[in-house]
Amino acid sequence: VAFDMTRSHRANLVDADFNEIESLFDALEEEGLATLGGAVDPEDIIIERTLMMRFVGQGAETDLPIERKSFGQWKPQEIRERFDAAYKKLYGRTYPDNQVEFVTFKVRVGLPPRPFHLPKPNIEQGKIDDCVKGQRQAFSLIKKDYIPFTVYDRFKLFPDAHIPGPAIIEERESTIILGEDASARLDDQGFVWIEVESSGQ
Repeated sequence: VAFDMTRSHRANLVDADFNEIESLFDALEEEGLATLGGAVDPEDIIIERTLMMRFVGQGAETDLPIERKSFGQWKPQEIRERFDAAYKKLYGRTYPDNQVEFVTFKVRVGLPPRPFHLPKPNIEQGKIDDCVKGQRQAFSLIKKDYIPFTVYDRFKLFPDAHIPGPAIIEERESTIILGEDASARLDDQGFVWIEVESSGQ
């Protein structure tokens, strides 16, 4: 979870008031912290600063991430060197005799990244017969005719439940059809795994 705040403030690098820029960054950071609304400990919040700069008269900006320290501690020459390095990396060359300008200032305020994981569903072990809703005639691609299919309630299935075909597994969102040459089982995450018998061809 992260929020980006930007503020346009066009200024030539050699003429810019770096203390004024620091005040601008501070305001953006305060806005971002307020947006998070105390979701976590403030010490855990990650704050990143980016300068959006360009050569004077150019139409496109180059993003220049910078360390989060008082902007008044930066020297114009340091910013220029970083800009030239980033520009050259993007376009293969730079123009050291051309003046550059600040266009926009950006602050990203975000929460620490968390590894993704799927929680195990709270499904109790049961009996496969209790998952059966009944039988229904359905078309068999193997026999080229309608045959009885056992119908299962998807929401009653449990981990390691084994479903032999021909079967129909029903839920609100979708339906799974198993031919007589297939079977299915439920894993401990609730996913349905289908195995189809090899035809030997």
